[in-house]
Amino acid sequence: MHVTLTRRGWAVLAIICLSVAMGWQYGPRSLNAVVAPLLVILLAGFVVTLRLDRPTVRRLPMDDGFVGEAREAAFAVETTGDVAATVRDEIGTGLVLETDETRTHAPGSESMTTHTPATETILDGETRVTYNVALASRGDRTIGPATITIRDVFGLVTRRFEFSETSSVTVYPQVYELQGALDKRLHEFADATARRNREEFDHLREYRRGDSLRDVHWKAAAKQPEDDLVVTEYAADASLETVTIAAECVTGLEDELATAVASIVTALRETSIRVGLVVDGTVVQPSSDAGHYYELLAVLAALETGAGTAALTDRDRGDAEIRVTARTRAVSVVIGEGEAEHEIPFERLRGASERARPGPAADGGNRRNAGQRATGTGDGDGTGGTGTGTQRSGVLT
Repeated sequence: MHVTLTRRGWAVLAIICLSVAMGWQYGPRSLNAVVAPLLVILLAGFVVTLRLDRPTVRRLPMDDGFVGEAREAAFAVETTGDVAATVRDEIGTGLVLETDETRTHAPGSESMTTHTPATETILDGETRVTYNVALASRGDRTIGPATITIRDVFGLVTRRFEFSETSSVTVYPQVYELQGALDKRLHEFADATARRNREEFDHLREYRRGDSLRDVHWKAAAKQPEDDLVVTEYAADASLETVTIAAECVTGLEDELATAVASIVTALRETSIRVGLVVDGTVVQPSSDAGHYYELLAVLAALETGAGTAALTDRDRGDAEIRVTARTRAVSVVIGEGEAEHEIPFERLRGASERARPGPAADGGNRRNAGQRATGTGDGDGTGGTGTGTQRSGVLT
């Protein structure tokens, strides 16, 4: 608990002290009308402020996103009565309070400055406080903790409450459109794999969200009682429908490596091929699960900046269909092996613009939700609360 006087409060205290000194010198009778009311108001400010209950802060969910996107950060403040307050929230490294300035600069630009969002408001019952942040750089980022400073009605005394609740958001790497040889090579590889996997019919089954429309058996679907869709299952060799990407980089090129791999993974996502990843000692097996794509991006987001990555083993390189290597400020992409090997600098393959951000996962679910990883939902001592007052809203700026 931090109870202090405001500048107005210090001014009142100075007037009281000066008046007492003058009264001691010249007699108090003429100064009583000034000193007594000010002293009562100052003491009342202390009493009222000290008797106020500690507010409760509850962090609200926040979705993960890509570099360059913006997200709304929000938390609810619950109080037992009306109170004037200044609400502040901390923004971790890699996140920037979204203002007109941040909208006119590229992500990660040196011109983007970080501000601590704050607002003066009246807390009454449950107040929802919101502000927008720009996702400036990849990684696991933190929002919070919040600080609430309440004051008496005359603005003489303040009391500051600090909270430990925070929430996390994963910022995925930038994703670019691919152009030229790599994009063509990836699609040729996907088409060849798809053709080889569609040579032997196995059975029909009900359509599930996320299935490719090219697998729909339209004649069989037309005979269904409620026009339900059915898709064709093929007897496929699992080794033919997977691609493993192996990646490594030297110190200082982690962002470039993450961007290159994320762009390739996103391009392959449009095909029916399952993608696996080997990077920095982490192995993600190929999968077709709805959240698998974001699992791959989360691994890339977590690469530690300035630490480089673990070197790939000869086995990792031999087992990977695509190898991405970042050395001496350049990122190269290698597809195939032996005589069929193609090595292309990523700079020649990256489009001039960022790729449209991917939508929700194939099963209709959202991206990984950072709000579910919020730490603490109560008043700082681990206890939660439910608001019963009217819900208001405030915007931090």
